[in-house]
Amino acid sequence: MTGLAVIMGFWLLGESIALLFRLPFPGTVLGLVLLWFALARGWIKPEVIERFAGFLLDNLTLFFVPVVVGVIAYIEVFSRYWFAISLSLVVSTICGLVAAGRAAELFGETNSDC
Repeated sequence: MTGLAVIMGFWLLGESIALLFRLPFPGTVLGLVLLWFALARGWIKPEVIERFAGFLLDNLTLFFVPVVVGVIAYIEVFSRYWFAISLSLVVSTICGLVAAGRAAELFGETNSDC
């Protein structure tokens, strides 16, 4: 239960900060960055959240059910704009992979402890 409390606490902290300062990105992302920072600094031990994070990862497919239902509900939109949707998914995936790779290279050079 401690892992759940820690993850939910960082989620709420990120949401609160984003709402309070009217930040242009989701509070969930800010909470995740804050959790990563706390883990990297050693303020929170990975063992504290490991069990609950494992549970979330084991049941990850449940989080995609609403997406599938949405696709089925708007199938006519997807069938009409399939090319634009597919192209944007491919391009955004490539951009995300490149950005993640560059960030890994950058942080890998500056922090060889990991």
